[in-house]
Amino acid sequence: MKKTKLVTICVLMTMVLAVSGVAQADFFNGFETDIAGWDAFGGSYDASRVASGTNGITSASGSYHAENSSTGSAGNWGGYNFGAGGGVPTSFQEYSTSVDIYLDLSGGWGNNIRFDFSSAINNAAGDHNRDFIFNGGFYNSSDLVGPGAGTNRFVISASNNSQPGSAYAKNPDKDPFAISSTGWYTFQHHFYDDSGVLAAEMSIFDASNSLVNSWILSDPSDAISGIGGNRYGWFAYNEFDTLAFDNTSLTVVPVPAAVILGVLGLSVAGLKLRKFA
Repeated sequence: MKKTKLVTICVLMTMVLAVSGVAQADFFNGFETDIAGWDAFGGSYDASRVASGTNGITSASGSYHAENSSTGSAGNWGGYNFGAGGGVPTSFQEYSTSVDIYLDLSGGWGNNIRFDFSSAINNAAGDHNRDFIFNGGFYNSSDLVGPGAGTNRFVISASNNSQPGSAYAKNPDKDPFAISSTGWYTFQHHFYDDSGVLAAEMSIFDASNSLVNSWILSDPSDAISGIGGNRYGWFAYNEFDTLAFDNTSLTVVPVPAAVILGVLGLSVAGLKLRKFA
């Protein structure tokens, strides 16, 4: 075969290996140097970067983490629609977002103090489609209703609405779950195509990366053809004086190698193979 065609095939195979490799974060900020991505909206939406040990909390990793603003910090995961910007038509790609949140049972909180964390997704036109929200609340031992009744605990559930008006962490219809140990927990959203409909698997992992609990939310009206890229990460409601978070990331799932090979195979097949002269 001609040398130029051999080079073409090698280049195509290199592309396959590069694109189908292990997933790496498209956005990450552990707040070691700045609050990039969490300063996208300004004012009270900005996160505060603090040193490990501030308010008695050791960072989840490194020497710094962030503290939530009283009105709720927000970030754009490095840019809406996988960095293309707001209002930009975007095709859906499977992706995940995650944030580590410190749940402190010894913070001296009053009963029924709440927070929400949303990872929202856009429609195919690049504008807001829907929020997927962890609804959380602290309940002390005087509270005798719901999961972990009679103990100090955080109760978490998942919905598409924010507290306090349209959601409730202990809502029995939303599979509420109690967490009774202080520590860092990873709150992850995994957005994927479930037979042509958007689904979001919302999971919580402890500091050893063991699954604590998960929920799957999906609405049949969210046809994947009408879904685009990421929107914001937002503590949409916050009543805590100190709510620390760390290690924020967005990761787009690579296209499977088999799919790329299938497409490239058509191109390679079109090359006329000849022996070297």
